[in-house]
Amino acid sequence: MAASIIFLILLLQQGMCLLPPKFQWKVIDYKWESNAAKQKAIQAGDYIPENNMPTGVARWRDKLFITIPRWKDGVPSSLNYVSLNGTQQEALNPYPNWAEAYVPSKTCCLHSKRTVVSTFRVFIDGYDRLWVVDNGVLDMTDEAKRIAPASLMIFDLNTDELILRHEFSNDVVQDSSVLTSVVADISSKGCSCDNSYAYIADMGSNALIVYSLKNDEAWRIDHDSLNFDPEDGDDGGMLSIALGPVKGDGSCDLYMQLPSSTNLYKISTKLLRDKNIPKDQIKNGLQVVGDRGPLSQGTACDFDPATKVLFNTQLSRNGIGCWHVDKPFNEENTPVIISDCNMLEFPNDIKVDHDGDIWILSDRQSKFLYGSMDFTQMNFKVLTAPVADVIMDTPCEKKSGFNKAFGFMKRPKSGRSTTSSKNSSARSDKRSKN
Repeated sequence: MAASIIFLILLLQQGMCLLPPKFQWKVIDYKWESNAAKQKAIQAGDYIPENNMPTGVARWRDKLFITIPRWKDGVPSSLNYVSLNGTQQEALNPYPNWAEAYVPSKTCCLHSKRTVVSTFRVFIDGYDRLWVVDNGVLDMTDEAKRIAPASLMIFDLNTDELILRHEFSNDVVQDSSVLTSVVADISSKGCSCDNSYAYIADMGSNALIVYSLKNDEAWRIDHDSLNFDPEDGDDGGMLSIALGPVKGDGSCDLYMQLPSSTNLYKISTKLLRDKNIPKDQIKNGLQVVGDRGPLSQGTACDFDPATKVLFNTQLSRNGIGCWHVDKPFNEENTPVIISDCNMLEFPNDIKVDHDGDIWILSDRQSKFLYGSMDFTQMNFKVLTAPVADVIMDTPCEKKSGFNKAFGFMKRPKSGRSTTSSKNSSARSDKRSKN
């Protein structure tokens, strides 16, 4: 009996997954306006359940946004949400509504500026704005039919109104562009709601796109300007980005992660915000933060300003890693803190919300893309927990002198609610600066 208890403790210390899924699905379904509408969509090929795979999550109040890029035909809506008070297999609500989110597979063009054709991930800032990058393409794994220009969209979450749709010009995006991750930067000194920037990862053509909301202008920084380590190879491109702590001058570091690399890179947003800065300064400003070690490649990362911890997904380990930005970046300080071959088979996205909860999406993407998905199993899962709980007693938890002295007294789990009121905590204020 004692041996069993010791074994269990060892398993827990090695980062086993203790998080039950908040949501999970065998196949993705939607809250159709009627069963007749659903059957009509199936008959027309506009809804093919097995072709719907979620890739991104982001939580706002009692909504959890879930993105379904149009990898294949049969995706009725790319941008969706579920109610946090719903069932574990809650059907998805198209956003902003059915009429504008629905895109028939044989359509030729947009019928509304609020229509999101195909998005991978979204970002929610401290002004209750939802930032969305729309690739404008149907059936991305086959003919890649373009029905709209690649665009940046911003929604007001309090009203669901579209604030802006900026269509990228041909000198900003290329034919091979695949826009994956977006982060909004509202940290500049003297910053107002309108003086914001967006940074967008172009995985398809190895670039970073910068957008100025104040000037309604975008520019492109190519992979060779960023000058990543050539040993990383060119397959995979830049996939995930996250903003670090705000500095005294109002800038911060943009952390960048390539799926083919175990390195983490960073560059100051002070450089990125200047459209006319020489390429040599971009090259010189890019830094290798460090190497996480073997088998630590991942698809997504996000930063929690309250704890100063950067989280990242790790595909080979079916897990989540972390790093406290005030500590040296090495294997010891970048542990895997959650791991589970079933719950986290291909952890594809990770987000920290404004109340300090972490959200993780796993979706078995490799099986989905190569046609080996078993739809009798739970394939898509969303897990969540308070950040404070998942980093407790790991190198990512930075304890005060008092906590170190009394570390043997374990604090209880926070029991954090999954819903919140607007601007309900000091943490929300901290998060708004990123």
